Amino acid sequence: MWVSGEARGSQEDLILHPGARLLLDTWLTLKGERAAPLRSDLDLRQMHRQAPWLFILEPVQGARTFTYRLAGTGLCGFLKQDMTGCDFLAGWERFERGAISQALAAVTTKQQPAHFRLRYLTDLEQRIGADMLALPMTARDGETVHVLGGLFPHGNPDIWSYERLAPADLAAVRLFGNKPEKIGVRPDVQAPRKFRLISGGLDLS
Repeated sequence: MWVSGEARGSQEDLILHPGARLLLDTWLTLKGERAAPLRSDLDLRQMHRQAPWLFILEPVQGARTFTYRLAGTGLCGFLKQDMTGCDFLAGWERFERGAISQALAAVTTKQQPAHFRLRYLTDLEQRIGADMLALPMTARDGETVHVLGGLFPHGNPDIWSYERLAPADLAAVRLFGNKPEKIGVRPDVQAPRKFRLISGGLDLS
């Protein structure tokens, strides 16, 4: 099940990687007062620091699965394959796949931003953590909501040497409400609810 608890903390407490925090700030600026920015608002040339680690997901099968419409070069290098057109959830175990899918569905159907802590395992038994943001973005048709995301590994990818990388586990996921600017609240202000994963069921309500 998913157990929620109220927590106080800064944006740094909620989102560890500076690239993820930068993406969040950019997204908040792009969307303004809207629930989500438009795809036409996104100019990757102005996001050169984040662009290699960004992706865009399209929901399919009623938002039960998600495929990559775009995947940055850094992300593809990290995962050791070209991810464009691939199933985002491929390789995850059933429980993690269900939890991630349900959280991503909230991004596209309820336009709730989500933050994930993921862990991967290399063929050399290296365990690598990563922060992932999933943010709603209105597609070019003006109706469909895609996921604008960023996957940011912890550490320096330039020093890692491996041939294969596999999903290991979902360490945490947080869904934020209709006021995602609260993600960056100061320590003396109530932060969005954190979630802790406990085996035995699944409930994001």
